[in-house]
Amino acid sequence: MSEYIIVGHGLAGSALAHRLLSMGKKIRVFDAGFPHSASEVSVGLVNPLIGPKLNPPHKIFECMEENNQFFQTCENRWEDSFYSSIPLHRIFISEKQKDRWFELMKDQKYAQFTGEFLTSENCKKRGMNAPFGAGLTKRAYQLNVSAFLNASKQYLMNNDLWESNKFDLEEYSDEQKIIFCEGFRVINNPLFNHLPFAPARGETLQIKTMVQTPMSNGSWYLPDGLGCALIGSTWDHENLLSGPTKEGKNEIIKKCNFVKIEEEQIEKEFSGVRSGTRDRNPIIGVHPQKNNYFLFNGFGSRGTSTIPYYSKKMIEFIIHKKELPEEINLQRFENGKFYNL
Repeated sequence: MSEYIIVGHGLAGSALAHRLLSMGKKIRVFDAGFPHSASEVSVGLVNPLIGPKLNPPHKIFECMEENNQFFQTCENRWEDSFYSSIPLHRIFISEKQKDRWFELMKDQKYAQFTGEFLTSENCKKRGMNAPFGAGLTKRAYQLNVSAFLNASKQYLMNNDLWESNKFDLEEYSDEQKIIFCEGFRVINNPLFNHLPFAPARGETLQIKTMVQTPMSNGSWYLPDGLGCALIGSTWDHENLLSGPTKEGKNEIIKKCNFVKIEEEQIEKEFSGVRSGTRDRNPIIGVHPQKNNYFLFNGFGSRGTSTIPYYSKKMIEFIIHKKELPEEINLQRFENGKFYNL
């Protein structure tokens, strides 16, 4: 009998599965292949400088170290490559943002993320429209999400650890630990749907292009080196299951105005739903009344950056009884506190 049941095989479920396997635990992973998953639009970008103020995300140093260790271990085990550094060019949208870049370059802690400054003329030579110039972000990475998840699934199937079925709670005993990693579908889970999740649909486009320079101005343009690029993304909290839309396509093209995009370049349109939360932190922990039911969810658009780090925290919590950080522990919403967010 499997000691651990993992429900969902996105990045969250796969990370937990392989951490448990590395500890010799008996597991089983359930994934029914529901549509609209976040993995369908995830480009796997790990960007150490985010937002208009180019602020380093919370726990960025710890997250990047854990990412390197976790994905390297998986690559070695499966003899494949999924995770690589990229020369991400940050397109500045104002003089103020450019000045912020130079401030970070002088800060010893964050200088490791800020590379050379490119003038607007230099940007133009690389196919970028950047009136305020651009900065080369160091230590940016990209995970090939679909390749990683396919390799993970194949490994689990080869070792008879996989179920392509919808999980039925009534078929399993209270002796088994069940970890729900369902992504946005947690809103239909009666055990945890009272928590303040805020799922958001995102759209991305695949285009044909000869410009093979990774770029971002908040939105992103990530080439594949083979004459195509993925660009995105959008946020929509209302029409979760609508699929790709004309409005979304036009929004992406408008946001990615740092490169010229024509309608005839568009090859594919993608739509998926991210599992976000109202306070923008993951929701992780154990059910307050049922101590064998666990939740690992709510990573939003930064899942690639944070899931390996928080999966380690989750394993330490379940197996070694270590306390979870307060900002991610689902207990922070006891007594209806989340209504005041």
